[in-house]
Amino acid sequence: MKRAVVVEAPAKVNLVLRVGARRADGYHNVDTLFAAVGLCDRLRVERASAGIAVEVAGTDLGDPRDNLVYRAARAYLEARGEPGGVAIRLEKRIPVGGGLGGGSSDAAATLRCLDELFEPPAGVAALTGMARGLGADVPFFLSPSPLALGGGRGDHLTPLPPLPPRPVLLVGSPEGVGTTWAYNLLARGRGGGLEEPSAGKPVPLTTARCRDWATVAGMAQNDFQTPIFAVRPDLREAMLSLRDTSPLMALMSGSGSTIFAAYRDEESAMRARRRIQPIHGDAHVHLTSTLSSFPAFRPV
Repeated sequence: MKRAVVVEAPAKVNLVLRVGARRADGYHNVDTLFAAVGLCDRLRVERASAGIAVEVAGTDLGDPRDNLVYRAARAYLEARGEPGGVAIRLEKRIPVGGGLGGGSSDAAATLRCLDELFEPPAGVAALTGMARGLGADVPFFLSPSPLALGGGRGDHLTPLPPLPPRPVLLVGSPEGVGTTWAYNLLARGRGGGLEEPSAGKPVPLTTARCRDWATVAGMAQNDFQTPIFAVRPDLREAMLSLRDTSPLMALMSGSGSTIFAAYRDEESAMRARRRIQPIHGDAHVHLTSTLSSFPAFRPV
Protein backbone atom coordinates (compact mmCIF):
# COMPACT_ATOMS: atom_id res chain seq x y z
CA MET A 1 0.00 0.00 0.00
CA LYS A 2 1.34 3.43 -0.94
CA ARG A 3 2.23 5.75 1.95
CA ALA A 4 2.45 9.02 0.01
CA VAL A 5 1.90 10.46 -3.46
CA VAL A 6 2.70 13.74 -5.21
CA VAL A 7 0.57 15.24 -7.96
CA GLU A 8 0.36 18.50 -9.89
CA ALA A 9 -3.03 20.27 -9.69
CA PRO A 10 -3.55 22.31 -12.88
CA ALA A 11 -5.40 25.56 -13.37
CA LYS A 12 -8.26 25.93 -15.85
CA VAL A 13 -9.52 28.60 -18.18
CA ASN A 14 -13.05 28.98 -19.51
CA LEU A 15 -12.95 29.14 -23.29
CA VAL A 16 -16.67 29.96 -23.16
CA LEU A 17 -18.71 31.04 -20.13
CA ARG A 18 -22.40 31.89 -20.47
CA VAL A 19 -24.41 32.63 -17.35
CA GLY A 20 -28.12 31.84 -17.45
CA ALA A 21 -31.02 32.49 -15.13
CA ARG A 22 -30.82 32.12 -11.38
CA ARG A 23 -32.07 28.75 -10.15
CA ALA A 24 -34.39 28.02 -7.26
CA ASP A 25 -31.38 26.96 -5.16
CA GLY A 26 -29.75 30.40 -5.60
CA TYR A 27 -27.12 29.30 -8.11
CA HIS A 28 -27.08 30.26 -11.77
CA ASN A 29 -27.18 27.82 -14.65
CA VAL A 30 -24.07 28.12 -16.77
CA ASP A 31 -22.83 26.79 -20.08
CA THR A 32 -19.07 26.64 -20.17
CA LEU A 33 -16.14 25.04 -21.93
CA PHE A 34 -13.38 24.16 -19.46
CA ALA A 35 -9.76 23.67 -20.55
CA ALA A 36 -6.98 22.70 -18.16
CA VAL A 37 -3.63 24.51 -18.50
CA GLY A 38 -0.13 23.76 -17.32
CA LEU A 39 0.16 26.29 -14.47
CA CYS A 40 -0.08 23.96 -11.46
CA ASP A 41 -0.13 23.80 -7.70
CA ARG A 42 1.63 20.80 -6.20
CA LEU A 43 0.32 18.49 -3.49
CA ARG A 44 2.09 15.89 -1.42
CA VAL A 45 -0.40 13.67 0.40
CA GLU A 46 0.73 11.15 3.02
CA ARG A 47 -1.14 8.69 5.19
CA ALA A 48 -1.04 9.48 8.92
CA SER A 49 -2.22 7.71 12.04
CA ALA A 50 -5.07 10.16 12.70
CA GLY A 51 -6.37 13.65 11.97
CA ILE A 52 -5.88 16.01 9.03
CA ALA A 53 -2.80 18.23 8.85
CA VAL A 54 -2.50 20.79 6.03
CA GLU A 55 0.62 22.85 5.39
CA VAL A 56 0.48 25.59 2.74
CA ALA A 57 3.52 27.16 1.11
CA GLY A 58 3.64 29.98 -1.41
CA THR A 59 0.79 32.19 -0.23
CA ASP A 60 -1.19 32.90 2.90
CA LEU A 61 -4.60 31.27 2.64
CA GLY A 62 -5.57 31.84 6.26
CA ASP A 63 -6.67 29.01 8.54
CA PRO A 64 -5.85 25.71 6.76
CA ARG A 65 -9.12 24.26 8.06
CA ASP A 66 -10.98 26.71 5.81
CA ASN A 67 -8.99 25.52 2.79
CA LEU A 68 -10.74 23.37 0.19
CA VAL A 69 -7.93 20.84 0.58
CA TYR A 70 -8.83 20.34 4.25
CA ARG A 71 -12.54 20.15 3.43
CA ALA A 72 -11.90 17.61 0.66
CA ALA A 73 -9.81 15.42 2.97
CA ARG A 74 -12.46 15.58 5.67
CA ALA A 75 -15.24 14.74 3.19
CA TYR A 76 -13.29 11.73 1.90
CA LEU A 77 -12.33 10.30 5.27
CA GLU A 78 -15.84 10.77 6.68
CA ALA A 79 -17.52 9.25 3.63
CA ARG A 80 -15.26 6.20 3.87
CA GLY A 81 -15.49 5.92 7.65
CA GLU A 82 -11.71 5.87 7.58
CA PRO A 83 -10.12 5.94 11.05
CA GLY A 84 -6.70 6.88 9.68
CA GLY A 85 -5.53 10.38 8.94
CA VAL A 86 -3.60 12.33 6.36
CA ALA A 87 -0.85 14.95 6.13
CA ILE A 88 -0.95 17.29 3.13
CA ARG A 89 1.59 19.82 1.89
CA LEU A 90 0.23 22.26 -0.68
CA GLU A 91 2.59 24.41 -2.75
CA LYS A 92 0.54 27.28 -4.24
CA ARG A 93 1.48 28.65 -7.65
CA ILE A 94 -1.96 29.37 -9.12
CA PRO A 95 -3.07 32.91 -8.22
CA VAL A 96 -5.89 33.12 -5.69
CA GLY A 97 -9.06 34.93 -6.82
CA GLY A 98 -8.00 34.79 -10.45
CA GLY A 99 -10.81 32.71 -11.94
CA LEU A 100 -8.37 29.87 -12.62
CA GLY A 101 -9.95 27.28 -10.33
CA GLY A 102 -6.86 26.71 -8.19
CA GLY A 103 -8.77 25.87 -5.01
CA SER A 104 -11.12 23.56 -6.90
CA SER A 105 -8.20 21.80 -8.58
CA ASP A 106 -6.47 21.36 -5.22
CA ALA A 107 -9.64 19.81 -3.76
CA ALA A 108 -9.99 17.39 -6.66
CA ALA A 109 -6.32 16.46 -6.46
CA THR A 110 -6.74 15.76 -2.75
CA LEU A 111 -9.65 13.40 -3.45
CA ARG A 112 -7.68 11.63 -6.19
CA CYS A 113 -4.61 11.26 -3.98
CA LEU A 114 -6.58 9.84 -1.08
CA ASP A 115 -8.21 7.32 -3.39
CA GLU A 116 -4.70 6.22 -4.38
CA LEU A 117 -3.65 5.80 -0.76
CA PHE A 118 -6.68 4.12 0.84
CA GLU A 119 -8.05 0.73 -0.17
CA PRO A 120 -10.32 -0.24 -1.69
CA PRO A 121 -10.61 2.90 -3.86
CA ALA A 122 -13.95 4.66 -3.79
CA GLY A 123 -13.93 5.20 -7.56
CA VAL A 124 -14.65 8.17 -9.81
CA ALA A 125 -18.43 8.21 -9.31
CA ALA A 126 -18.11 8.43 -5.52
CA LEU A 127 -15.36 11.05 -5.76
CA THR A 128 -17.50 13.14 -8.10
CA GLY A 129 -20.34 13.06 -5.58
CA MET A 130 -17.96 14.35 -2.90
CA ALA A 131 -16.63 16.96 -5.34
CA ARG A 132 -20.09 18.42 -6.02
CA GLY A 133 -20.43 19.16 -2.33
CA LEU A 134 -17.18 21.14 -2.39
CA GLY A 135 -17.74 23.45 -5.35
CA ALA A 136 -19.16 23.67 -8.85
CA ASP A 137 -15.75 23.57 -10.60
CA VAL A 138 -14.31 20.67 -8.58
CA PRO A 139 -15.85 17.84 -10.68
CA PHE A 140 -14.12 19.11 -13.83
CA PHE A 141 -10.73 18.30 -12.35
CA LEU A 142 -11.88 14.68 -11.85
CA SER A 143 -12.91 14.45 -15.51
CA PRO A 144 -11.05 11.95 -17.73
CA SER A 145 -10.26 14.77 -20.18
CA PRO A 146 -8.75 18.24 -19.72
CA LEU A 147 -11.43 19.62 -22.06
CA ALA A 148 -15.09 19.40 -21.06
CA LEU A 149 -18.43 21.09 -21.49
CA GLY A 150 -20.05 22.08 -18.21
CA GLY A 151 -23.77 22.62 -17.62
CA GLY A 152 -26.02 23.07 -14.62
CA ARG A 153 -23.88 24.85 -12.04
CA GLY A 154 -20.92 23.83 -14.20
CA ASP A 155 -20.75 20.40 -12.55
CA HIS A 156 -22.70 18.44 -15.19
CA LEU A 157 -19.85 17.48 -17.48
CA THR A 158 -19.39 16.18 -21.00
CA PRO A 159 -15.71 15.24 -21.45
CA LEU A 160 -14.38 16.00 -24.93
CA PRO A 161 -11.30 14.98 -26.92
CA PRO A 162 -8.69 17.61 -26.04
CA LEU A 163 -7.86 20.25 -28.59
CA PRO A 164 -4.27 20.32 -29.88
CA PRO A 165 -2.16 22.01 -27.17
CA ARG A 166 -1.68 25.72 -27.69
CA PRO A 167 0.47 28.23 -25.78
CA VAL A 168 -1.54 30.34 -23.34
CA LEU A 169 -0.49 33.64 -21.77
CA LEU A 170 -2.13 34.40 -18.43
CA VAL A 171 -2.23 38.00 -17.19
CA GLY A 172 -3.32 38.37 -13.60
CA SER A 173 -3.92 41.24 -11.21
CA PRO A 174 -2.72 41.85 -7.64
CA GLU A 175 -6.38 42.44 -6.80
CA GLY A 176 -8.53 39.34 -7.25
CA VAL A 177 -12.25 39.16 -7.98
CA GLY A 178 -14.62 37.49 -5.55
CA THR A 179 -17.04 35.06 -7.19
CA THR A 180 -20.03 36.17 -5.10
CA TRP A 181 -19.31 39.83 -5.87
CA ALA A 182 -19.08 39.06 -9.59
CA TYR A 183 -22.40 37.21 -9.65
CA ASN A 184 -24.09 40.01 -7.71
CA LEU A 185 -22.69 42.57 -10.16
CA LEU A 186 -23.98 40.54 -13.10
CA ALA A 187 -27.37 40.05 -11.44
CA ARG A 188 -27.84 43.78 -10.83
CA GLY A 189 -27.54 44.34 -14.55
CA ARG A 190 -30.22 41.71 -15.16
CA GLY A 191 -32.96 42.97 -12.90
CA GLY A 192 -31.92 40.83 -9.94
CA GLY A 193 -30.64 37.88 -11.92
CA LEU A 194 -34.02 36.30 -12.70
CA GLU A 195 -33.91 36.89 -16.44
CA GLU A 196 -31.78 35.49 -19.21
CA PRO A 197 -29.55 38.00 -21.01
CA SER A 198 -31.57 39.98 -23.56
CA ALA A 199 -28.86 40.04 -26.25
CA GLY A 200 -29.18 37.96 -29.43
CA LYS A 201 -29.13 34.21 -29.12
CA PRO A 202 -25.55 32.89 -29.02
CA VAL A 203 -24.35 29.95 -31.08
CA PRO A 204 -25.31 26.74 -29.23
CA LEU A 205 -22.43 25.24 -27.29
CA THR A 206 -22.28 21.66 -28.60
CA THR A 207 -19.65 18.94 -28.78
CA ALA A 208 -19.51 19.31 -32.56
CA ARG A 209 -18.42 22.95 -32.18
CA CYS A 210 -15.57 22.15 -29.78
CA ARG A 211 -13.34 20.16 -32.13
CA ASP A 212 -11.00 22.86 -33.43
CA TRP A 213 -9.53 26.11 -32.20
CA ALA A 214 -10.97 28.27 -34.97
CA THR A 215 -14.56 27.31 -34.12
CA VAL A 216 -13.99 27.62 -30.38
CA ALA A 217 -12.39 31.05 -30.84
CA GLY A 218 -15.44 32.12 -32.82
CA MET A 219 -17.66 31.23 -29.84
CA ALA A 220 -15.41 32.83 -27.21
CA GLN A 221 -17.59 34.67 -24.72
CA ASN A 222 -17.63 35.45 -21.00
CA ASP A 223 -20.78 37.07 -19.63
CA PHE A 224 -18.87 38.51 -16.67
CA GLN A 225 -16.59 40.66 -18.81
CA THR A 226 -18.89 43.59 -19.58
CA PRO A 227 -20.05 44.29 -15.98
CA ILE A 228 -16.63 43.64 -14.46
CA PHE A 229 -14.73 45.72 -17.01
CA ALA A 230 -17.10 48.61 -16.25
CA VAL A 231 -15.80 48.77 -12.65
CA ARG A 232 -12.31 47.32 -13.19
CA PRO A 233 -10.64 49.36 -15.95
CA ASP A 234 -7.32 47.67 -15.16
CA LEU A 235 -8.75 44.34 -16.38
CA ARG A 236 -10.19 45.99 -19.48
CA GLU A 237 -6.74 47.41 -20.25
CA ALA A 238 -5.17 43.97 -19.80
CA MET A 239 -7.64 42.57 -22.31
CA LEU A 240 -6.91 45.32 -24.82
CA SER A 241 -3.16 44.80 -24.48
CA LEU A 242 -3.54 41.05 -25.10
CA ARG A 243 -5.80 41.56 -28.10
CA ASP A 244 -3.08 43.75 -29.60
CA THR A 245 -0.75 40.70 -29.72
CA SER A 246 -2.83 38.87 -32.39
CA PRO A 247 -3.88 35.80 -30.39
CA LEU A 248 -6.27 33.06 -31.50
CA MET A 249 -8.57 34.31 -28.77
CA ALA A 250 -8.43 36.47 -25.65
CA LEU A 251 -10.93 36.24 -22.80
CA MET A 252 -11.38 36.63 -19.07
CA SER A 253 -11.36 33.31 -17.21
CA GLY A 254 -14.21 32.52 -14.85
CA SER A 255 -15.36 35.56 -12.90
CA GLY A 256 -11.84 37.06 -13.18
CA SER A 257 -9.42 38.55 -12.48
CA THR A 258 -7.16 36.63 -14.91
CA ILE A 259 -7.21 37.53 -18.61
CA PHE A 260 -5.77 34.91 -20.95
CA ALA A 261 -4.85 34.60 -24.60
CA ALA A 262 -4.21 31.47 -26.68
CA TYR A 263 -1.71 31.55 -29.57
CA ARG A 264 -1.04 29.57 -32.71
CA ASP A 265 2.55 28.72 -31.81
CA GLU A 266 5.27 29.19 -29.21
CA GLU A 267 7.01 31.96 -31.14
CA SER A 268 3.83 34.10 -31.18
CA ALA A 269 3.30 33.50 -27.45
CA MET A 270 6.90 34.38 -26.57
CA ARG A 271 6.68 37.57 -28.60
CA ALA A 272 3.47 38.47 -26.78
CA ARG A 273 5.02 37.81 -23.39
CA ARG A 274 7.98 40.09 -24.17
CA ARG A 275 5.50 42.82 -25.00
CA ILE A 276 3.14 42.26 -22.05
CA GLN A 277 5.56 41.50 -19.20
CA PRO A 278 7.02 45.03 -18.83
CA ILE A 279 3.47 46.41 -18.51
CA HIS A 280 2.07 43.96 -15.96
CA GLY A 281 5.18 42.66 -14.15
CA ASP A 282 6.83 39.26 -13.82
CA ALA A 283 4.65 38.15 -10.90
CA HIS A 284 1.41 38.50 -12.85
CA VAL A 285 2.32 37.08 -16.28
CA HIS A 286 2.56 33.32 -16.82
CA LEU A 287 3.27 31.54 -20.10
CA THR A 288 1.88 28.02 -20.13
CA SER A 289 -0.19 25.85 -22.51
CA THR A 290 -3.38 23.88 -22.67
CA LEU A 291 -3.06 20.24 -21.62
CA SER A 292 -3.67 17.04 -23.56
CA SER A 293 -4.07 15.01 -20.32
CA PHE A 294 -4.26 15.58 -16.59
CA PRO A 295 -1.00 15.13 -14.63
CA ALA A 296 -0.25 11.63 -13.31
CA PHE A 297 0.53 10.65 -9.70
CA ARG A 298 4.10 10.16 -8.56
CA PRO A 299 4.61 7.75 -5.63
CA VAL A 300 6.98 9.00 -2.92
